[in-house]
Amino acid sequence: MPFMHALLVAAFVLAQGLLLPATPSPQHATFAATASADAVTPGGATTLWVDVVPHRSVHIYAAGATDFQPVALVVSAQPSVMPGKVTYPKPDVATAQGSIGDVPAYGTPFRIALPVTVARSARPGDRLTVSGVVTYQACDDRLCYPSSTAPVTWSIAVKELAAR
Repeated sequence: MPFMHALLVAAFVLAQGLLLPATPSPQHATFAATASADAVTPGGATTLWVDVVPHRSVHIYAAGATDFQPVALVVSAQPSVMPGKVTYPKPDVATAQGSIGDVPAYGTPFRIALPVTVARSARPGDRLTVSGVVTYQACDDRLCYPSSTAPVTWSIAVKELAAR
Protein backbone atom coordinates (compact mmCIF):
# COMPACT_ATOMS: atom_id res chain seq x y z
CA MET A 1 0.00 0.00 0.00
CA PRO A 2 2.80 2.56 0.69
CA PHE A 3 4.03 2.02 -2.88
CA MET A 4 0.56 2.81 -4.25
CA HIS A 5 0.38 5.93 -2.06
CA ALA A 6 3.77 7.10 -3.41
CA LEU A 7 2.55 6.59 -6.98
CA LEU A 8 -0.59 8.62 -6.32
CA VAL A 9 1.40 11.45 -4.76
CA ALA A 10 3.85 11.46 -7.70
CA ALA A 11 0.94 11.53 -10.19
CA PHE A 12 -0.66 14.45 -8.31
CA VAL A 13 2.61 16.39 -8.22
CA LEU A 14 3.16 15.83 -11.94
CA ALA A 15 -0.42 16.85 -12.73
CA GLN A 16 0.00 20.07 -10.77
CA GLY A 17 3.27 20.90 -12.50
CA LEU A 18 5.03 21.09 -9.16
CA LEU A 19 8.17 19.28 -10.23
CA LEU A 20 10.96 21.57 -11.28
CA PRO A 21 12.18 21.20 -14.86
CA ALA A 22 15.47 19.49 -15.46
CA THR A 23 18.40 21.77 -14.74
CA PRO A 24 19.89 23.14 -17.96
CA SER A 25 23.50 22.29 -18.63
CA PRO A 26 25.73 24.75 -16.81
CA GLN A 27 27.32 27.55 -18.76
CA HIS A 28 31.07 27.50 -18.38
CA ALA A 29 31.76 30.88 -19.94
CA THR A 30 30.13 34.16 -20.90
CA PHE A 31 29.47 34.97 -24.55
CA ALA A 32 29.05 38.52 -25.88
CA ALA A 33 28.10 39.23 -29.50
CA THR A 34 29.35 42.55 -30.93
CA ALA A 35 30.23 43.94 -34.35
CA SER A 36 32.95 46.18 -35.75
CA ALA A 37 30.17 48.44 -37.12
CA ASP A 38 26.52 48.71 -36.10
CA ALA A 39 25.47 50.16 -39.45
CA VAL A 40 26.64 49.15 -42.92
CA THR A 41 25.81 50.38 -46.42
CA PRO A 42 24.41 47.95 -49.02
CA GLY A 43 27.40 45.97 -50.32
CA GLY A 44 29.44 46.98 -47.26
CA ALA A 45 31.15 44.73 -44.74
CA THR A 46 31.51 44.39 -41.01
CA THR A 47 33.01 41.80 -38.70
CA LEU A 48 30.84 39.96 -36.20
CA TRP A 49 32.62 39.05 -32.99
CA VAL A 50 31.90 36.67 -30.14
CA ASP A 51 33.92 37.48 -27.05
CA VAL A 52 34.23 34.35 -24.92
CA VAL A 53 35.31 34.55 -21.29
CA PRO A 54 35.81 31.11 -19.70
CA HIS A 55 34.89 30.96 -16.04
CA ARG A 56 37.65 30.55 -13.47
CA SER A 57 39.54 27.24 -13.77
CA VAL A 58 37.67 26.36 -17.00
CA HIS A 59 39.13 25.76 -20.42
CA ILE A 60 37.28 25.43 -23.73
CA TYR A 61 38.67 23.14 -26.40
CA ALA A 62 40.02 24.58 -29.66
CA ALA A 63 40.40 23.23 -33.18
CA GLY A 64 42.76 20.28 -33.23
CA ALA A 65 41.53 18.83 -29.94
CA THR A 66 40.91 15.13 -30.47
CA ASP A 67 38.27 13.30 -28.42
CA PHE A 68 36.71 16.67 -27.46
CA GLN A 69 34.27 19.06 -29.17
CA PRO A 70 36.26 22.11 -30.26
CA VAL A 71 34.61 25.53 -30.13
CA ALA A 72 32.72 26.40 -33.33
CA LEU A 73 30.57 29.33 -34.45
CA VAL A 74 27.75 28.51 -36.85
CA VAL A 75 25.38 31.19 -38.15
CA SER A 76 21.95 30.68 -39.67
CA ALA A 77 21.44 31.56 -43.31
CA GLN A 78 20.29 35.14 -43.80
CA PRO A 79 19.57 36.15 -47.42
CA SER A 80 20.87 39.71 -46.97
CA VAL A 81 24.11 38.77 -45.20
CA MET A 82 26.91 36.72 -46.76
CA PRO A 83 29.29 35.25 -44.17
CA GLY A 84 33.00 34.82 -44.76
CA LYS A 85 35.31 32.40 -42.99
CA VAL A 86 35.22 32.19 -39.19
CA THR A 87 38.59 32.79 -37.54
CA TYR A 88 39.70 31.70 -34.10
CA PRO A 89 42.75 32.95 -32.20
CA LYS A 90 45.76 30.77 -31.55
CA PRO A 91 44.88 28.50 -28.62
CA ASP A 92 46.82 27.75 -25.48
CA VAL A 93 47.25 24.16 -24.34
CA ALA A 94 45.55 22.31 -21.53
CA THR A 95 45.88 18.94 -19.92
CA ALA A 96 42.58 17.07 -20.13
CA GLN A 97 41.48 14.57 -17.53
CA GLY A 98 42.08 11.06 -18.85
CA SER A 99 43.95 12.33 -21.90
CA ILE A 100 47.54 11.66 -22.78
CA GLY A 101 49.40 14.90 -23.38
CA ASP A 102 48.25 18.44 -23.90
CA VAL A 103 45.35 19.54 -26.11
CA PRO A 104 44.63 22.93 -27.72
CA ALA A 105 42.26 24.96 -25.55
CA TYR A 106 41.39 28.45 -24.37
CA GLY A 107 41.68 29.15 -20.66
CA THR A 108 41.63 32.94 -20.97
CA PRO A 109 39.25 35.31 -22.80
CA PHE A 110 39.29 35.01 -26.58
CA ARG A 111 37.49 36.45 -29.61
CA ILE A 112 35.90 34.60 -32.52
CA ALA A 113 35.60 36.70 -35.70
CA LEU A 114 33.27 36.32 -38.67
CA PRO A 115 33.49 38.80 -41.56
CA VAL A 116 30.16 39.41 -43.27
CA THR A 117 29.04 41.40 -46.31
CA VAL A 118 25.62 43.00 -46.56
CA ALA A 119 23.87 42.31 -49.88
CA ARG A 120 23.72 45.17 -52.38
CA SER A 121 19.96 44.58 -52.52
CA ALA A 122 19.55 45.45 -48.81
CA ARG A 123 17.47 48.60 -48.35
CA PRO A 124 18.62 51.53 -46.23
CA GLY A 125 16.58 51.61 -43.05
CA ASP A 126 16.38 47.81 -42.84
CA ARG A 127 17.65 46.11 -39.71
CA LEU A 128 19.24 42.71 -40.37
CA THR A 129 19.39 40.07 -37.67
CA VAL A 130 22.10 37.43 -37.79
CA SER A 131 21.65 34.50 -35.40
CA GLY A 132 23.97 31.68 -34.58
CA VAL A 133 25.27 29.33 -31.94
CA VAL A 134 28.62 28.68 -30.40
CA THR A 135 29.12 24.98 -29.72
CA TYR A 136 31.87 24.03 -27.31
CA GLN A 137 33.09 21.57 -24.74
CA ALA A 138 34.56 22.73 -21.46
CA CYS A 139 36.51 21.14 -18.65
CA ASP A 140 37.50 22.45 -15.26
CA ASP A 141 40.14 21.24 -12.82
CA ARG A 142 38.03 18.23 -11.86
CA LEU A 143 36.02 17.02 -14.85
CA CYS A 144 34.94 17.48 -18.44
CA TYR A 145 31.38 18.46 -19.30
CA PRO A 146 29.18 17.40 -22.22
CA SER A 147 29.14 19.63 -25.29
CA SER A 148 27.11 22.80 -24.83
CA THR A 149 25.71 25.55 -27.02
CA ALA A 150 25.36 29.28 -26.48
CA PRO A 151 23.05 31.32 -28.73
CA VAL A 152 24.39 34.58 -30.19
CA THR A 153 22.61 37.32 -32.16
CA TRP A 154 23.72 40.47 -33.94
CA SER A 155 21.65 43.33 -35.33
CA ILE A 156 23.02 45.30 -38.29
CA ALA A 157 21.37 48.50 -39.54
CA VAL A 158 21.51 49.20 -43.27
CA LYS A 159 22.44 52.84 -43.83
CA GLU A 160 22.29 55.16 -46.82
CA LEU A 161 25.16 55.27 -49.25
CA ALA A 162 27.25 58.37 -48.75
CA ALA A 163 26.56 61.16 -51.28
CA ARG A 164 29.38 61.77 -53.76
